[in-house]
Amino acid sequence: MNLFIAPFVNALFGCYYLVGNFGWAIVLVTVALKLVLLPLIWPSLKSANKTREIQPKLNKLKEKYGSDKQGLAKAQMELYKAEGINPLSGCLPQILQIVVLLLFFSAFNLVTGFSGNGQKGSINEINAQLIPSFKISEGFNFNLNYFGSDLALSPAKVFSKGITADLILPLVLLLGSGILQFFSAKIMMPNPKVDEKIVEKTKDKEDDMMAAMRTQSLYMMPAMTIFIGWNFSMGLLLYWFANSVLMIGQQVLVNKISKKKP
Repeated sequence: MNLFIAPFVNALFGCYYLVGNFGWAIVLVTVALKLVLLPLIWPSLKSANKTREIQPKLNKLKEKYGSDKQGLAKAQMELYKAEGINPLSGCLPQILQIVVLLLFFSAFNLVTGFSGNGQKGSINEINAQLIPSFKISEGFNFNLNYFGSDLALSPAKVFSKGITADLILPLVLLLGSGILQFFSAKIMMPNPKVDEKIVEKTKDKEDDMMAAMRTQSLYMMPAMTIFIGWNFSMGLLLYWFANSVLMIGQQVLVNKISKKKP
């Protein structure tokens, strides 16, 4: 049993047995993962939100110290300490998201590998990951139909068959994931107008470059999500879409809680 993949495989089977549809099973697993990881991610989300809130103070420090990078770095660390912020903590949600996506990708491919979609896989291989009550026998097939689309297919494969009604769900999941990625990044990003003002005042090439990189990432990440997702199976796109919705929900909730505090 693979200790990393087995929990995901069992979660997919357990939810599938519960609802009888693989698409809704993926949504339930996504929600469950968010709830399990919430205690780990919540402090990081709060810290990232605080960092965004103190951005005006950080910009004032850049104006004050100008090209004195050593003095600026020291002042920034003192500000972070005074505000109770760990500047590196904001990376944790992104790292966890990537790790979980990779594990879910492996589990998803294993689960759908023998479902009649032309991929390789064996009953023994998947049973090795399952607890006794979830084990399957020869002839078992998942119901991979979700709103009329096969979750094992990628948008590229669906498109190659011709533009039909089957393309609706792939486009919704693909474009929706990119749009949600954009809004998720925008929620946590400093105000771009403030960035422009601080660049104009400091006349620092490094500030100019950082502001440009933040602006580019706001658009590049959604574009990359759509580009890479074109060849992802729709099951993985469904996971990414649901995960993005929940991530935005978490960020909005953190913002609201922060605003209510005196």
